[in-house]
Amino acid sequence: MPKLEVTSIPAPTTRDDGPGYPSAKVSTLPEAEPEPPPDEDRRNKSCVFVNTEPNLVAFMGDELIVDEETEHPPHTELVFRCKDIGKYSLIGSVRRRCIHGDWDGVKPSCYGLSQENDYALEKPPTILFRHQLGPIAQSNEGKLIVYPGTILHLECLWIRKYGIPHWQVSHSYRKYPEGWTNEAGRDPQLEYRLSIYHAQKDDSGRFTCITPMGHRHSVDIVVAAVHCPDFRITQGLHVSNPSTKLDTKVVFSCKDGQTLIGDEEATCLPSGNWSADAPICRVTECPDISNVTNEFLQAKISGQTVGSRANFSCPSGYGLRGEMVLECLDTGQWSSSVPYCEEVICESPEVPKNGYLQSSNKDKYSGGDVVHFACDANHMMDGKNIIVCQENGRWSAPVPKCELACQFPGPSDAIISKADYFYRINETVTFECKDGFELRGPKMLRCLDDGRWSSTTPTCHSTRKG
Repeated sequence: MPKLEVTSIPAPTTRDDGPGYPSAKVSTLPEAEPEPPPDEDRRNKSCVFVNTEPNLVAFMGDELIVDEETEHPPHTELVFRCKDIGKYSLIGSVRRRCIHGDWDGVKPSCYGLSQENDYALEKPPTILFRHQLGPIAQSNEGKLIVYPGTILHLECLWIRKYGIPHWQVSHSYRKYPEGWTNEAGRDPQLEYRLSIYHAQKDDSGRFTCITPMGHRHSVDIVVAAVHCPDFRITQGLHVSNPSTKLDTKVVFSCKDGQTLIGDEEATCLPSGNWSADAPICRVTECPDISNVTNEFLQAKISGQTVGSRANFSCPSGYGLRGEMVLECLDTGQWSSSVPYCEEVICESPEVPKNGYLQSSNKDKYSGGDVVHFACDANHMMDGKNIIVCQENGRWSAPVPKCELACQFPGPSDAIISKADYFYRINETVTFECKDGFELRGPKMLRCLDDGRWSSTTPTCHSTRKG
């Protein structure tokens, strides 16, 4: 049978056929045009994240995404790890960003290791973590964060009768003891241990367990003194634990009569942030003030809940010292202290010169008492003729003055320009008559300094003859 020859087709090139021959160009396929940049609608398109992997956890910042389907704005970055980095291994991208409506990178998933598969020899080994004297925590990126000084045991699970696994460390900072566990309660036929005693920063690195079958699983360890910031404690809030160290869990509570608004607990995360902000304590009621001790104080209280009001007053003769209205605030306190009633005393007012008191004069007056003033004949009052003793122990107005004045000029058939009981010194009045009458006497009178008018009152006489 003849041998079949396969001739390769050369790539298209530009050929030069030598002197005297024109260059012949072999046509090539047209190059694909570059993809146009995304339009504005695609740039601003959101992405939908659907988590169908039972052993995969996703984070946006420090927030764990718990819903199976969520929508995120452009440029959002999600971070992924397995729910237990010792029992599962992640394949795919640890970080994915929302670009033009799609997630970049490779969709991640987690597959179970030996413990999840009945310790099958063809599976990579499960690694368990046991620690003493300090906390550990799994970061969002899938690293094991270890607090300095912690004793950490890494247990590589492998059935002992099938050989001995070994540990591989990415650095040579120090030698780590390893071997089958021999502690009470541990399984020396299954757990091959590497121990890090009193972890230090330089112990950070990748620790890999390799089975006799050549399968391996690694854990990236970071030794760091992670602390979260102190909580801002508001009035009434109690925090169960003052520590701010990595993986510290605190429980919040409020004083009796207050309600907790916010999360009841928080954990210090590997990022150095608390899993929740400190809540606040909102008061549900204020203290009972109905049993006031001041015997004269009168109160109308609508209740003790936030927003309730208490109105206070005093009987006649007593003044209120303090606020008339109190409100129950959300701090659990009334807006001011409870007022009290104090007997009001006003000193006896002076008797005005050229005047007198119409009521009997006393050495002291109680709140609400009234004093009436009057002036002597040919005197007019400048000020209030009645004053009241007020709650502040002061009179409602100053004592009036009695000034020399002219009284009403007297009856006359002439029309006066201003009719009044009294007229001030130098004040003038004019007179006029009705049609058909003429005025006899001065048209104008002036109130003189001695309280008398400058002349007698004029009269009107008929102008008719006969």
